[in-house]
Amino acid sequence: MNGLGKTLKLMLEKQGHILAQSRTSEMYIIVPRGDRRMRPIGWVDISLLQQLRASGAICKKGRAYVLSESYVQRSRAGARHGRNHAHANQHRDLEKRDIYHPDGIKRPVRINQNHSVFNKLAKATNKDGTDFLQADEIEAGEMFAADYARSMMAGMASQNYQGVSSAGKGRENTAENISISAMDARKRVMDALAMVGSGLDRALVSLCVRDWSLRQLEAQEQWANGSGRTILKLALSRLSEFYGCKPGMAAKRSC
Repeated sequence: MNGLGKTLKLMLEKQGHILAQSRTSEMYIIVPRGDRRMRPIGWVDISLLQQLRASGAICKKGRAYVLSESYVQRSRAGARHGRNHAHANQHRDLEKRDIYHPDGIKRPVRINQNHSVFNKLAKATNKDGTDFLQADEIEAGEMFAADYARSMMAGMASQNYQGVSSAGKGRENTAENISISAMDARKRVMDALAMVGSGLDRALVSLCVRDWSLRQLEAQEQWANGSGRTILKLALSRLSEFYGCKPGMAAKRSC
């Protein structure tokens, strides 16, 4: 089975379409131009398909999944400009972000994603030694953060969350391409927050995007000490349903 980057490269270079292997199988095949008579050039499982959809790189067309127009345009623009990503990849984990503290002051900082609050929570355990967050909840939180970054709704200036579009991210993107991508992501963000619900939506933004600690969130919302963990779990559980991260469950989002 191909990884995310290789899948996008195959689809771009071979005009590949993603099709269901059969009505009962959860595996998908990549065939040139969607022609089932041709030999598959790649394989995609349901988890990878969800990642591709969440990234905005593919969209559904009839019974197939194809590369979105905005992704193709960004990729071609990147190829024309001959971008060199070697330097960018050296700093892949560093992200520029404007952090909004509970005092209302915005401060620009550079954050190592490996040391972010959400990343630490993803590795946290309960008192009995079990994982605090399940795999689907972590995936949903990461998808939401990625969409929030693309939406340009706040001061997240880094392109690191947009790594799936390696050939088209960065300053070479035209305003039109960025606008299309941002609008799609913004709709997903607003739909996700609406599904999660009032109160829980603020918890998601604070922890997954603004990099607040649970203690900061509890103080800002005037919640009881220790309640932030329970509220975050509930928010991420609903978010997982929205993105379709739970095994065997279809996504509830519309785009």
